[in-house]
Amino acid sequence: MMLIACPLPKDNGIVVFYPATIGGCITDIGNKKQTVVYTDTFPEGVTVAMEIEEFSGAWQQALVEEDVIIEFTPEEVSEVQH
Repeated sequence: MMLIACPLPKDNGIVVFYPATIGGCITDIGNKKQTVVYTDTFPEGVTVAMEIEEFSGAWQQALVEEDVIIEFTPEEVSEVQH
């Protein structure tokens, strides 16, 4: 499972997102260097101290890497077990 850690504005800490729960993001209209991220957990949005290009790139990369990770249960590969 991949997670995305993002700084909050004004050095107020860090927020961690699970990429699969992110529904979208927009540039903060009050500060173009910040992004508002909407998730299942934060439907009202969370403002992060990242420009949208940086955040969306991290989000996309996390989704790609999550799709590459393949896990098998013993039942799924029983014919190759010795």
